[in-house]
Amino acid sequence: DFLVWISPEAFSCCRKFINGSYCPPDDQPPCCFPDEGPCGLGGVCKDCTTCFRHSDLVNDRPTTAQFREKLPWFLDALPSADCAKGGHGAYTNSVDLNGFQSGVIRASEFRTYHTPVNRQGDYVNALRAARDFSSRMSASLKMDIFPYSVFYIFFEQYLDIWKIALINLATALGAVFVVCLVITSSLWSSAIILLVLVMIILDIMGVMAILGIQLNAVSVVNLVMSIGIAVEFCVHIAHAFMVSSGDRGQRAKTALCTMGASVFSGITLTKLVGVLVLCFSTSEIFVVYYFQMYLALVIIGFLHGLVFLPVLLSLFGPPSRYSVVKGQLEDASSSS
Repeated sequence: DFLVWISPEAFSCCRKFINGSYCPPDDQPPCCFPDEGPCGLGGVCKDCTTCFRHSDLVNDRPTTAQFREKLPWFLDALPSADCAKGGHGAYTNSVDLNGFQSGVIRASEFRTYHTPVNRQGDYVNALRAARDFSSRMSASLKMDIFPYSVFYIFFEQYLDIWKIALINLATALGAVFVVCLVITSSLWSSAIILLVLVMIILDIMGVMAILGIQLNAVSVVNLVMSIGIAVEFCVHIAHAFMVSSGDRGQRAKTALCTMGASVFSGITLTKLVGVLVLCFSTSEIFVVYYFQMYLALVIIGFLHGLVFLPVLLSLFGPPSRYSVVKGQLEDASSSS
């Protein structure tokens, strides 16, 4: 635009008075006023001439001195019918002219364009491509270049959403494992609970894929919260299994008989009723990210806690605390 504006063929764009100062196009003040008829004819701008002749330019491009002189004119020039290439509308804030007279432009910006984007994946790929292009430009030109668009701030999270999700889920699972280890004092029992929790989270993510629920900030928060909620379906059964007597099969049956009803009525049904209310919400975000995800959590947590976990404990469960305490009491009585 600047090269077109200073071109000798653009007669109404870059113009100067006889004294060398800037002369606006004929349809702008002071060449033209609203109460005048023909603008600029025989008036104050009648002696304006173009800034350059072809002989003044080198291959139709300005020298450094000419560029330094005419760039402020271009940035102040208003676009109009006689000259649409005036830079005031599009480029006024695009160049930081502090230090310009000493030959330094500290910062500038220029427009670029994406192909039409419609889906979330298109926006993410556009952001990724823009950053990749900018990094290559920065390395080539030895200057800092970065892209910006209005939609970047909304889709930047998707560039690292998987990494962020895995870090948060691993941190939550680690915290749950430590707490279970402290409470149960059983490494094997804590490991089994951790395994069931991992399976619950993987199943919920599978349901998300089936239902088309995107992995974003909201769904990651829901997944992290699901770990804390899913513990309730597992830890009570595991604790009841540890304090029961008999072989693994008998202890798993006892755990279901003593704690199964409480887990079903006190945890599953109460959460199910609270989640079903969200089904009637008029907001899609509540229906998709809260009703569907939490409903999947309640059903999957119930099946893992009351169906899968007892079977797993009956096959690979930890030894009973009851046997250890009973053995200690027998040793104490025999020694006395």
